[in-house]
Parts: sequence; C-alpha cells; structure tokens
Amino acid sequence: MAGTADKVADAIKAGGATAKKAAAKVHDVATDPVVQEKARKLAEIGERVYRAANSPEAKKAYRQVTAFLKKSRKK
Repeated sequence: MAGTADKVADAIKAGGATAKKAAAKVHDVATDPVVQEKARKLAEIGERVYRAANSPEAKKAYRQVTAFLKKSRKK
C-alpha cells in the first residue's frame, strides 16, 4: 500500500505542476496585445450582430416570415 500512496502523491504533485504550466500559458495568451485586439474586434462584431438581430426591423421581418411559413404549411 505504501507504494500506491507514493504513486498517488507523485501524480497529484505532477498534476499541480501541469496545472501551473497551463495557467501560465493561458495568462500569457490573455495578456498578449494581439489577442486582446482580436477579442475586442470580435466583441464589437458580436454587439453589432446582436443589435441588428434585435432591431424592430428584424423583428418585423421575422414575424412576416413566420406568417408566410404558417400560410404555406396550411395549403
């Protein structure tokens, strides 16, 4: 049993080291200015898409399409 406990302890230590390495990589990527700029641009695009999808014109078009589909299914 002592051998098993040592193996488990070693695995936990190795897992902690692996987690620290992964966290360091994520931190490096997150603090990279190029990645931050890409994320900012994607957020802006997402905002525009959200606004367009929730605009009154989009809602009106959605209602018209659903009404048309309901009529075409009844035939």
